[in-house]
Amino acid sequence: MHYTFTPLESWTERLYNHLSISTPEQLNMIDIAAKLQIWLHFADIESTAMDREGLYSLIIDRRLSKQQWEDFGHELCHLLRHAGNQMMLPDLMVELQESQANNFALHFCIPTFMLLKRPIPCLKREFIEDICTTFNVTYSFAEKRIEHFENQVMHFRFTEQINRLYLQQSLVGN
Repeated sequence: MHYTFTPLESWTERLYNHLSISTPEQLNMIDIAAKLQIWLHFADIESTAMDREGLYSLIIDRRLSKQQWEDFGHELCHLLRHAGNQMMLPDLMVELQESQANNFALHFCIPTFMLLKRPIPCLKREFIEDICTTFNVTYSFAEKRIEHFENQVMHFRFTEQINRLYLQQSLVGN
């Protein structure tokens, strides 16, 4: 299948290449945090990211199970792609950052370049369950990621069809 990566998907793949991570089995938040020089802590509090004058720390809620990886992806976005203390930012900026972090987590926790290598079963439910197991995420998270992936594939196919139509029209018009 031909697929065009979004800028975030390309950025994520470059990050993983930089970290020498190419398979789902290598997705380990402790190793990733160490490679990125981020202090990683587990505590009985809500997951959060902190930047103290360039010293990065992530606190992951240890009361969670599979959602820890999802929270790691979300909070990592704040460290790698955002600036500012959310307590000092306007509400709309906080909403934007949270939306971006949610989207980032989907692509970081289930990278497209790895997803494209997975066999796609006949039933969507089976694909979602495979993603849950392979990437250690919750069903609802995997379901959202597959919906994003489907939308990208459909957008790519639509764009290809439109381009073919324009090409045909330009050839007929000449």
